[in-house]
Order: sequence, then C-alpha cells, then structure tokens
Amino acid sequence: MTGHGRDRERRRRTRALLGAGYLVASTAVLGLEAGWLPAVLTVLGVPALLYALAAVIMGRESRAEHRRRAAGEPPSWPAQLPVQAALLLGAKAPGRHARRADEVGELLGRLTLSSGELRWAPRRGDRDRGVGEVTFDRSWSAEVVPLWGPGDQGCLTLTSPVGTAVDIWIRRPVDLRATLAEQVR
Repeated sequence: MTGHGRDRERRRRTRALLGAGYLVASTAVLGLEAGWLPAVLTVLGVPALLYALAAVIMGRESRAEHRRRAAGEPPSWPAQLPVQAALLLGAKAPGRHARRADEVGELLGRLTLSSGELRWAPRRGDRDRGVGEVTFDRSWSAEVVPLWGPGDQGCLTLTSPVGTAVDIWIRRPVDLRATLAEQVR
C-alpha cells in the first residue's frame, strides 16, 4: 500500500473509532434518561441492523457478479480509483477534479480482468462527462491487501516497472487475489 493508501486507512480507522466512542457516549446518555434496558437493546440493535443491511447489499452485488460470470463476462469488482492516480495515468477527471493537482477523493468504477490485463472503467455518469478507462497490462505487479472493517474491502496496489505505485480500493479482495493467482498459472 502506498503512503496515500496508509493515510486514507488511518483516517478511516480513526473515524470508525470516533463513531464507536460516540455510540458508547450516546448509550450512556440514553441509559441515564430511559433506563439501561433500552440502552442495551439500542447498543445491540443498531450494529445488528447495520450488519444485516450491509449483508443484503453485499449479497446482492455478489449474486450479480455470479450471474455476470455465468453469462461468460470476465471477472470484475467494484473499485474506486483515487483522483490523483487517475490524473497521473492520463484519465481525465470530471468537473472541478480536473483543475487541481492535489485533489483528494476517488472516482467510482469497476475493475475488470480480461486477457491478463486489469482495466478500470468509470461509472456511466463519469464516462458521459469524458472520464476514460485506465488499463494496467501484465508488466504492472499487483498486491492485494484485505482491509479492516465492514464491507469486505481491500486495497489493490499496482506497481509499474518504473516504480509508479497506484492504490485502487476494491470490494471482495479475497476473490480478486484468487483470480489473479489463477491468471498467473
């Protein structure tokens, strides 16, 4: 993972811990106002509800990908390409993102593995605004790292032969790692 990726993950972990602290503090206040039973039920219910919602969304994505692969399409994963990386690789960033070299944020899209090449394609709205695809040929080395937290997230770090490294945030990193290992064989 690049320095940009480590900074992003540090910020995400900090926000998650602050959110957990806020939940504990809110529960303590709720416990003082409404009693401890509603507070405990809230503490147990909110995470259970969030987990169930995430499972439904992730399951839907997984079933859609299974149907795509069964129909003969190449394997693909939802992916976010950092704006800085897109600009570095020559992909035009939409709107205000194109005017700043130090832009933070990610462009949503899909990563596809076809004939040994990884290709990131932007979502339809960005494509309509002129954002192009980015292709990584076999000369780029890939490292997949699963990330801590909900949502089955991971970081794909691609490194060019000249040393340029790019982080792409993906879903289902274990599947991507297994698919890349199959391609090497």
